[in-house]
Amino acid sequence: MRSTLLLLAFCLFLTACQTAEATAVPAPYRGAAPPSAGFLTDPANIEAGRVLFQRHCAACHGQTGHGDGPAGHTLRLKPANLADPFGTARQPPDYWFWRVSEGGRAEPFHSRGSIMPAWKHHLTEEERWQVIAFARTLAGQD
Repeated sequence: MRSTLLLLAFCLFLTACQTAEATAVPAPYRGAAPPSAGFLTDPANIEAGRVLFQRHCAACHGQTGHGDGPAGHTLRLKPANLADPFGTARQPPDYWFWRVSEGGRAEPFHSRGSIMPAWKHHLTEEERWQVIAFARTLAGQD
C-alpha cells in the first residue's frame, strides 16, 4: 500500500513538473489574448477553426484531436492529444497561441523532435485564434 502511494505521489510530481515546463510562455507571447471577448466561444469562429484544423492539423493530430492522425504515426514525437482534458487543453490562451504560432521551433519541443510547423508563417493571427477556438472544443472546453 505504501509503495503504491509513493508511486502515485511520484507520478503526480512528474505531471506537475511537465505542466510547469510547458506553461512557461515566452515573453513575446505572454498575455496574448483573442481579438475580442467571446471570440473563443463564438460559433462562427469555432466553425472557421474546424475547417482550418481539418485542412492543416488533422493529418497529425487526427480528425478528433486525439493525436492519431495518419501522418502523426510516423513522427518521433507524437502530436499532442488535444482531446485530453487533463493535457494541453488546460493551458491558458497565451500558451495555445504561442504553440500554434511557433510550432516545433519552440523549446522544449524542438529538442524533443517536434516538427510541427510555425503556423504564424501560414495563418493570420485571426485564423490561429480560430483554430484555437475549435481545438479547445475537442476537450470539452467552453
